Amino acid sequence: MWPSVPFVAGVIELTNDEWDLVEDLFDPQGRRGVPCRYPRRQMVEAMLFLARTGCQWRYLPDHYPAWEAVWQQWRRWRANGVWARAMSRIARLIRSKHRSHVGPTMVMIDAQTVRGGRAGPTFHSAGGRGGRTIGTKRSILIEILGMPLAVRADPATPHDVRVGRELIADHLDKLPNVRAIVADRGYRGLANLAARKHLTLDIKAPPKGTKGFTPLAPLYKVEHAFARLGRWRRLSRCYEGTEASARAWLEVVCVAYLFVRLRAEPT
Repeated sequence: MWPSVPFVAGVIELTNDEWDLVEDLFDPQGRRGVPCRYPRRQMVEAMLFLARTGCQWRYLPDHYPAWEAVWQQWRRWRANGVWARAMSRIARLIRSKHRSHVGPTMVMIDAQTVRGGRAGPTFHSAGGRGGRTIGTKRSILIEILGMPLAVRADPATPHDVRVGRELIADHLDKLPNVRAIVADRGYRGLANLAARKHLTLDIKAPPKGTKGFTPLAPLYKVEHAFARLGRWRRLSRCYEGTEASARAWLEVVCVAYLFVRLRAEPT
């Protein structure tokens, strides 16, 4: 058994039951090629450690596999979308404990502009309020229980509607039970997409005369999810050079967040 990491071990180290839920995704049976040098479970936990602490690859502690091996495996999992599949599986499991329908009938969408923190080549661009934030736009689909279903990372410049339209179009086929989309006023441009897909677009707005931030039910669950995900240091800014890496790290943290939710569920 590898030694535990103090203080953060409860978040980044998977239990045997948790690993059993996703083992076939990260370590499928019948895999061809050279036998694994390092256990896939330790690879997953190393990536969770990187996401939680935000440390550089070369500073990965010695009790994890060599950072070069973790990096190479990270690239392969990023390319084949394994983190997104793990996120979907855990979300369905949690939802099955609360709802008769495993597939959601309503989704919420929102975006967050995050400042970039990379000095080298990157996809970051100016956007956000007033175009003053040079970074990335993170978009997320959330169901009624506040669990992430799909994520996307883009340069900060494109409008929320454009990015949201692509996010919904890419994942709507995987959510056959969805009948409604809930969003704030910034997503009124989704009306044509909703009409074509025979969906109800429910736009939430604060009462007239309201000033400052006003929580809107049920959209505050999206804000809560963004706040929880932002506590992971890798997401404090966008340190990635490509959209694929930015999206994949967001999926990694979503998987960890869902595992925390799963631990909190009554047995």
